Amino acid sequence: MKKLVFLVVVLAVGIGIGIYFQRQPQAKKIETQVEQAGVDVKAGLQKADAAATNVVDQVKADTQKVVEYTTNAAGEIKQKLP
Repeated sequence: MKKLVFLVVVLAVGIGIGIYFQRQPQAKKIETQVEQAGVDVKAGLQKADAAATNVVDQVKADTQKVVEYTTNAAGEIKQKLP
């Protein structure tokens, strides 16, 4: 009877340890996926920031062109007035 109880306890401990170690790789896999998602989000934010910077630079360049064209047009109008 004592051997049977001992055997059941050893089996229960073995099963518990087996389940514990079986779940560890899943936890690490999830952790790795979360880390990868974080890296992907950072990369996406960097791309969005770069795109926004490009848009701002393009708007500034276009604004300078508009000011230049307006100045030139105003100069031409002044020359044509008597």
